[in-house]
Amino acid sequence: MKEFCMPASKSLYCFLNGKILPEQQAHVSLHDIGLIRSFGVSEVMRSYGGTTFLFGDHMARFFRSASSLGLKVPLSPNKIEKVILALLEKNQIDEAQIRMILTGGEAISGILFDKQYPTFFILIEKFIPFPHALYKKGAKLITYEYERTFPTLKTTGYIAAVAQQARRIKEKAVEILFISKGKVFEPSTSNICIVKNNTVVTPKENVLAGTTLNFTLSLAHSFYAIERREVTLKELLLADEVFITATNKEIIPIIDVDGKKIGTGKPGSVTKHLINLFRERSGSDVMPRL
Repeated sequence: MKEFCMPASKSLYCFLNGKILPEQQAHVSLHDIGLIRSFGVSEVMRSYGGTTFLFGDHMARFFRSASSLGLKVPLSPNKIEKVILALLEKNQIDEAQIRMILTGGEAISGILFDKQYPTFFILIEKFIPFPHALYKKGAKLITYEYERTFPTLKTTGYIAAVAQQARRIKEKAVEILFISKGKVFEPSTSNICIVKNNTVVTPKENVLAGTTLNFTLSLAHSFYAIERREVTLKELLLADEVFITATNKEIIPIIDVDGKKIGTGKPGSVTKHLINLFRERSGSDVMPRL
């Protein structure tokens, strides 16, 4: 399987602390608390055809994460959307991955910060989709014993995920699944669902509330039973189907976990149905009809 990286390209223009400017002119302090203490929150969303997708859900999570850490977002959601649309137009990108980062700004005494002077920037990157083969044939997960700190917040702390990338690539996996003491939590940059007897189940506690996950479950609600609860690794391995959801992945079927076949070893009917529903409702051209 060819390795995939998301995404390789960079935008020409970004937004930093109130200004739209060329990326080459954008700089943050070496003493930024986000850099020296990894104290910050992030958000990643998509645009389809130049229009932001699930914008309200992303803003609600971003503001909630910021508030939980005592960070003040310097712009309202309405102004943020205007900035994003301006960046899409200025960069001439319609299909984009949009990344927002908010930190406490300049560190005081190396560990304090003044919430009145945050660092806030927005990057626009041309969206590069994952290979269609992953949606048609399914993908692999590898597990890692780990529980995220502040799991319900989307912080900038991705040390475990970054550290495991070499192993993920070596084992030709699409994601790293965090587990602990036999319990399933979430992949490093995704959410996970299992399907058993036409019921879609996803972990409830100590996971990030995924915007794509919630959208997917809203689509599934009219057709399947939905359960948010504890999921064990044993249950996962015995599932009929498994799939992951994420802004940059949408819905990817999982057919292998640590070398163990899931279900028939092919994407299942429920997963394929949800992929098709997602494409219809989002206007996505990323995923082929299955």
